[in-house]
Order: sequence, then structure tokens, then C-alpha cells
Amino acid sequence: MEHSGKHFIAIIGGSVAGSEAAFILAEKGFRVVVFDQKNLPYGKIEDGLPKWHIGLRDKEEQKIDERLSHPNIRFVPGVRLGRDVTLDQLAKEWSFSAVIIAIGAWLDRKLPIEGIDALRNKGLIYQNDLLFWYNHRHEPDYKGLNYSLPDGTCVIGGGLASIDVVKMVMIEIAQKALKKQKGVEIDLFTFEKKGVAKILEENKTSLDELGLKGCTLFYRKRVQDMPLYPRKGDSPADIEKAQRVTQKLLLNYQSKYLFRFEGSCAPKGVSEKNGKLVGITFERVPGKGDNSPPEICKFDTELVISSIGSLPEALPSIPYKGDYLKTYGEFGHKIEGFDNVFAIGNVVTGKGNIIDSKKHGREITGKIIEGHFADIKLHDPMEENYRNYFRKIEAGVETSLGAVVTELDQCKIHPDEDIQRILTITKELQEKVGFDGDYQKWVNSWRPERLERMLAKT
Repeated sequence: MEHSGKHFIAIIGGSVAGSEAAFILAEKGFRVVVFDQKNLPYGKIEDGLPKWHIGLRDKEEQKIDERLSHPNIRFVPGVRLGRDVTLDQLAKEWSFSAVIIAIGAWLDRKLPIEGIDALRNKGLIYQNDLLFWYNHRHEPDYKGLNYSLPDGTCVIGGGLASIDVVKMVMIEIAQKALKKQKGVEIDLFTFEKKGVAKILEENKTSLDELGLKGCTLFYRKRVQDMPLYPRKGDSPADIEKAQRVTQKLLLNYQSKYLFRFEGSCAPKGVSEKNGKLVGITFERVPGKGDNSPPEICKFDTELVISSIGSLPEALPSIPYKGDYLKTYGEFGHKIEGFDNVFAIGNVVTGKGNIIDSKKHGREITGKIIEGHFADIKLHDPMEENYRNYFRKIEAGVETSLGAVVTELDQCKIHPDEDIQRILTITKELQEKVGFDGDYQKWVNSWRPERLERMLAKT
């Protein structure tokens, strides 16, 4: 049963930021409609984290389920902003008191090589495409793109997500080689937990014996400049510690998963044959104090995976300035052209008052990594980092909503006819996709087949 409230708020996006905002508002007595473009509201928890993060995925999705099950929240799946509904409709025609955009960042940052996108899925794969395939390819009804991860794959990037990508590649090629050459089948979860080096050692073999070159990670800066360990401050001691721990972390990851690393390499061009990528060229930048000219290096490969970050997707009816939403106001979260449309979460990364929550996130992540990095074989800090990343978003949402709630309190209360209009329109949208209003039944029916359960059955 839905409770009456002071206002009806529309939230676009139901994942971490959207569900957190919806729950906070619902608890304050507001009535909320959460629209999500997919049938499930889990966003990158479902489609952006490698599928070996079983415990983290299930726990975070359960949190979202608990929030969106609040009686003051109405969930509407399968609605994409710009395709099924416009911002003008939500903010003006349908009488919502406010619209909050929480669509996250799903657009892969373009690899800075002229004309490179002509080779997309022809030897170039972007991270978000890769992860969607990797996480869902085992499903019996999967109908998306299919990829192959060959030996000698090149990964470009330097953050923790890039480490996950090279882990995917190394596990994949080692799995296939062991099965083909040794008749040994080892599941993904065992491979990820033990690491490639340990699995090969247990089976008395090596990359060389299996005829594998392995995957290479290229980063545009030095290894110590990689964003693997969050720096707590800008003092020389803070910088030195962050660089030292980053180097140690990378070494530990390399030792466990056996990938190669090349630093100070900026991508400059690609080679192609018959419309497919066959190599990539880097400019190796000399270190500080080295006045020698940059060195041009060519890397022959069948596959380049770009893992250099994500941006908000540009959707129709939303104003943008460069890569981010066009905002204004004291907190930088109001959308230009509207007085009742706001944005929260990754879609406005780095703006306004989420700086404090970012700082908090860096500090906590640093403590987590410090506590685990000495024994990486047992405790991989990657999962802890992802968990803290979600907490950082939640903290930013709570802070951002303070200003939004203040403005909402100054708006007039919805008359009954406005409330009825919203209820009617949203019910029609629910019925269009076959949703009867039972949130938990809906997400249970759409939750995909889990690989770990499939493996357990066999």
C-alpha cells in the first residue's frame, strides 16, 4: 500500500545512487517513482563487476531490493530517458515535484587514437562491452555479442578496473590451455581465488610450457603513478607512501596472475589488415631528467581492450557541457534549463559537495588496502575497494539530497488530481512491460542464471 506524502519525486536510475536517494526520500515521507531502463535496477553491480564477486554482488543487490521495496516507492522498469519519456514530460507535464537523474556512467571513454572506433569489435573491445559479455555469456538465453580473448591480448588502462580486465584475460587463456593440453578443467572461481601462478604450479606446468605469452597491461604513466592506492594527502610523505604501495600492489597482482606491464606508454596508432586490428603503436615517454626523444614501440596483437574509464551517456532531452551534465546552483547539482531537476552519483562525478565523500572514500579505501595488501593471496583488496566505492556513492547521495529536500519543502503540495495522474501514467508504463507491482517477485523472475549455481549442478 502506497502512503500519501508531500510530493511525488521521479528518480531516473535504480542502482546504488538512485535506490539510496529513493529510500532516503521515502523515509522522509516523500512518494517516489524510480524508473530504470532495464528490467533489473542493479546497474554495474550486475553488469560491471566481474562475476567472481559473488558475495559482493549478492549483498549489494539485496541492499537495493530492500530500499526499493519501501512502501513509498513505486518501481517502473524498462523505461529509458530520451526513448520512452523525456525530461520535459517528467519535470513539467506529469507534475512531479522534482526529477533526480542517477543514471551513472556507462559510456566508455574513447581511446585517444584517431579513427579507432572503426575497429570497435574488430580487434578493439571497450571495457563495458567486455564485462557485459563476460558476466552473461553463460546464460542459456544470452543473445549479445560474443568475444574471444586470445593469448597476447593488450589491455590499456591503469586503475583497479584494468587489473580486473587483465585477470579475466589471464584466467581465460590459462583455463583453455590447461584443458586443451593437459586435460585439466578448473572453474573460474577457483582460478580467481588461487591465481594463475598457483594453479599452474599445482598442475606442474607454466606459461612457457603451455606456449602462452600472456596478457600485457599498458599504462600512460609510470607504475608508481597508477591509481591503485588512494593517496591520503598531498604531502611528500603521502605521495611517497602511495607510490610505494602502488608498486607493491602491482607486483603482487603480476605474481599471482602472471601478466606483463609496460609503463609510460601512450597509445598513438593501430595497424589493421582486412578491416581487423593486428597491432598497436605506443609512444614511450622518457622519465624525468631523461632528455632522449620518445621511443615508438609497436605491439603485435589480435585484441586491444580499452579500460581507461567511463563517462555519463549522452541522452536526448538532457543538456550536456562536454562529457558531463550541464549544471548550475550552489551545489552544482541542478540541471540547466530546469528549476526542479537534479543529478546525483557518478553522472556528476567530481562536482559540488561530493568532494567530502570522495575524500572519505579515499581514506577508508586506503585503510582497507593497507590491512589486506600484505596477504593478497588470501585477501584481495579489489573487492573491498569496490564495496567502499558503493559506500562513497551513498555518502555523496545523502549529502547532495540535503539541498534538494530543502528546495522541495518550499514547493506546493500535490493536489489529488496530480497524484492520480502520476499513479495512472506509471501504472500504464508498468503494465506495458508486464510488471504487476510486486517488486520482489519481478526481480526474482528476471535475475539471471548464476554461473556458480550452474557449476554446482554439474
